[in-house]
Amino acid sequence: MAETPFRIAPAVPAFDATGTPYSPEYGDIYHSADSGPGQARHVFLGGNGLPQRWAGARAFTIVETGFGLGLNFLETWHAWRADPARPQRLHFVSVEKHPFTREGLAELHGRYPGIEPLAAELQAAWPLPLPGLHRLHFEDGCVTLSLFLADVADALPKLRLGADAFFLDGFAPDRNPGMWLPAVMKALARLACPGATLATYTTARAVRDALASAGFAPELRPGFGRKRQMLAARYAPPRPPRHAAPAAPAWSERRAIVIGAGLAGAAVTERLVARGWRVDVIERRPEPAAEASGIPAGVFHPHVSRDDSFLSRLTRVGYLHALTHWQALESSGHRLDWQRCGVLQLAKDARDEPRMAATARALGFPAEFMEYVPRGAAGARAGCEVRGGGWWFAGSGWQQPAGLVAAQLAAARARGGLVLHLNIGVHALEKMEDGWRALAPDGTAIAAAPVVVLANAHDAARLVPLATILKSVRGQLTRLPAENLALPRTVLAGAGHLVPLADGTAVAGATYDFEDDDPAPSAQGHAGNLKRLEQLLPGVAARIDPASLSGTVGFRCVPADRLPLIGALPDAASVRAAGSARALSRLPGLYGALGYASRGLTWAALGGELIASAVEGEPAPLESDLADAIDPARFLLRSARRGKL
Repeated sequence: MAETPFRIAPAVPAFDATGTPYSPEYGDIYHSADSGPGQARHVFLGGNGLPQRWAGARAFTIVETGFGLGLNFLETWHAWRADPARPQRLHFVSVEKHPFTREGLAELHGRYPGIEPLAAELQAAWPLPLPGLHRLHFEDGCVTLSLFLADVADALPKLRLGADAFFLDGFAPDRNPGMWLPAVMKALARLACPGATLATYTTARAVRDALASAGFAPELRPGFGRKRQMLAARYAPPRPPRHAAPAAPAWSERRAIVIGAGLAGAAVTERLVARGWRVDVIERRPEPAAEASGIPAGVFHPHVSRDDSFLSRLTRVGYLHALTHWQALESSGHRLDWQRCGVLQLAKDARDEPRMAATARALGFPAEFMEYVPRGAAGARAGCEVRGGGWWFAGSGWQQPAGLVAAQLAAARARGGLVLHLNIGVHALEKMEDGWRALAPDGTAIAAAPVVVLANAHDAARLVPLATILKSVRGQLTRLPAENLALPRTVLAGAGHLVPLADGTAVAGATYDFEDDDPAPSAQGHAGNLKRLEQLLPGVAARIDPASLSGTVGFRCVPADRLPLIGALPDAASVRAAGSARALSRLPGLYGALGYASRGLTWAALGGELIASAVEGEPAPLESDLADAIDPARFLLRSARRGKL
């Protein structure tokens, strides 16, 4: 039987006799009755020596257990804003098992005069109660909140970061002992940078002993309000830890080369430039988005499964990240051609409908994200008669990839960090002492930089050994004139998809053709798309002549396991020479954003953020098991472990 994934039970605002926010589930208050903001400033900021400790730093990372009302984050953000010596980037990573809803936060925040402006920004960005890691950007990306909605014991081992400070703000140890176990303290130590500090209101002896055992040196300090004492600590292990927090990379200059100006390359470029990097984008075509990203419209929606598989989790975090990123682009004045008209994923047949309904019940996701709708309701959402019921994704829809690429490159150009080289291919990459050179076919250097990102799909294997095969799968879309059908109001998906465009026409597709490299649309491909359309809208395809149709062909880049390759590229020679996975090293400064297959819209923004975070040494935007699942070295590691090198 499939395992049921973690379900979030949101907290509901409640108050004790003094009017202090209170948790009936844990029988404890969320903060001191004397003052929530005051406790945040004294215990958590003061206990960690902030803001003094972050003065002049390029970046500073705080890890918190127990987000609660978010007062610690808001007070830290306020202190960062007020400090002229603040770090360039502030990362606040917080774990919460029972988050409040946006409405609940608004009700609670209204009780604290002075925090309204920042609280309103937090509320506006607040995510749906979905399990996993949610990344929220503020202050033009200079302040980042990574909110991990999960049990703390499950979440901490999945974080990849180096923490400068810790805020331990769970309910009291006798009310919520799971947040104070020795295993939790050891997980925190694994994340600690040398000299990291920690603060908490509790002084329980068991907590002090657990911290000391994990390598922290705890000390009692004066408490806040009516509480006489609090606890502060510094990470000072007696011997070097076996699993130390990752150190930030050091680069000779903040300059990168991105090869490929499609969805993958544009997303990486925008994210690097937003962090102050100068990026040379090299594209072999005369213009960006001239290959697979040049289709008229692509569909974006989550993938769901009863067991919340790797694919489902990765698609969910990518989908949510993409929506946030696209909205930020539009807020900055960059135009996108997209519609969140909803996506209706129809059941294959009547026998499939109970399965889809049962999956929706088992997952328990909020209806704003996904829900099952029976046939009648499905037809009402679509505005036309459909074959059956299915999953309804209210926030999903379609996007024109070329417009998204243009917007991201325009955003990079507006920051002064983009150099675009068009109509020139990279013949080879040459390793230098302090980076790489991208060479043109005549041997001249197009650009040089310490960091190179391959975002050029199948062509990447020509430049660097990838230790895996990237299949090229032809996909043909069919353009349907408006006079041939009454368009639905939503995207219909199933065996194929139907996208109603803003101009009154529609796009249907798509074929999945192996061993076919013909770039021209074919009548056979159109006939296949009409057959798929018939399964979505019975009776429509018979009225359309395949020979009268036009369309578009693109070539998907598909890895063997259909998951992308995102991250630092492996040095295959190091593993093959030693014959062991333990010998794996990475090609210095070389990254990949490849193999997005049919999910470029869903994964590109996440891929850009993941690579930019790795290059900068920032907290990763997704859990470690998901990062491992898309690691470009995974195929090489599997072969080494099986002794098949």
